[in-house]
Amino acid sequence: MSRYGPATPCSCPEAMHAPTLAGVLGMLLSVSVQADRFEHALAATLNTEYDSNAAMSAASSDAIWRVSLTPSYSLLRTSGADSWNARLGLSLERSSDPELSIGREDPTLTLNWSRQFPAGSFGITASHVEASTRVAELQDSGLVAADGSRIDQSLAANWSRALSDRRNLSLNLGHVGVSYRGGTLTDYATLSAGATLRQAWSERSEPYLRFSASHYAPETTGNSSDSFDLLAGVKLTGSYRLNLDLAGGWNLTEAQTSRSGWQGSLKLNYAMDERASFVFDLSRSVASSGVGGFVESDQLNASWTQALSERQTIGANLTWRASQSATTGDTRTFNLWSSRALDDFWSLRFSYLYKQREGGGLPEASGHVLGLALSYSHPDFLDL
Repeated sequence: MSRYGPATPCSCPEAMHAPTLAGVLGMLLSVSVQADRFEHALAATLNTEYDSNAAMSAASSDAIWRVSLTPSYSLLRTSGADSWNARLGLSLERSSDPELSIGREDPTLTLNWSRQFPAGSFGITASHVEASTRVAELQDSGLVAADGSRIDQSLAANWSRALSDRRNLSLNLGHVGVSYRGGTLTDYATLSAGATLRQAWSERSEPYLRFSASHYAPETTGNSSDSFDLLAGVKLTGSYRLNLDLAGGWNLTEAQTSRSGWQGSLKLNYAMDERASFVFDLSRSVASSGVGGFVESDQLNASWTQALSERQTIGANLTWRASQSATTGDTRTFNLWSSRALDDFWSLRFSYLYKQREGGGLPEASGHVLGLALSYSHPDFLDL
């Protein structure tokens, strides 16, 4: 209390409004800080491989040892309806024979932003990925290429909206630029757009109709081409253990000459029990390639996993790809693996891979790959 009596509160507008505005700003800032959520993940894998035929040559099987280290960091920020995701990775690789398998320092960067609306969502994704041409082209097209580098740079936008309680429309637009260092493959860019309309008939049946178009443009020599797809499909849920996605349609490819043919896919996910699951994927599709233009291929992917205990898991993977291009070949791989969690963050994995290739003007070749990998993964390492 003042010596001159009780203080009389000031009734001036400045004195009344200043605390109120400061309080509102403080409250908004507090809510904003509390609403933002950050998640940091750190992972790294040290892998050692023995490859009996690194070049996939039928004439001479030259074996090599490879050692690779792949650290990665990812950040997820969520603020209200917005979420940002960034991932930065690096693959460091060395081999016992640099002429067969060159040393590599391949970076990977992915950025994603998405916003959720009451009746839909919108998102943008950008990425930069570098990988071995020998490995990437053999997996994607069945081509045995010189060991160089393939650089993929992509930008994509996705939009979806619920038209009613049971009907949904989604649109996508993307641009992919592919360039090569080493070898004779063609640098190219692909611009694509698509639309998918889904109608939920029931909780277990959801038919859909999809149309997509792609434009292939070589960076240097060669002819541009266009590809158009029309697919009709249905997603079925038999039970909480079984999911089936069946689609079929038509493709039209226009280049120097036009070509058309059917395409489709069958995807099956089945949980045998709480510890075992099976995934099966069979498809015929058309995709852009470094050999020039669009290439049609048939693909089969099947995988099985079985948890033996809380820490021990085993599995098997089978892949088969038959390309319709005269310059590429057919590839088959069979992989057996076993993984064991050492603790909450560390795990050890042993794998055996059999690979085989034929066609593309080359004799049949095969090889074996033995691998041992030690991995560390922490979902939120900043909370240590």
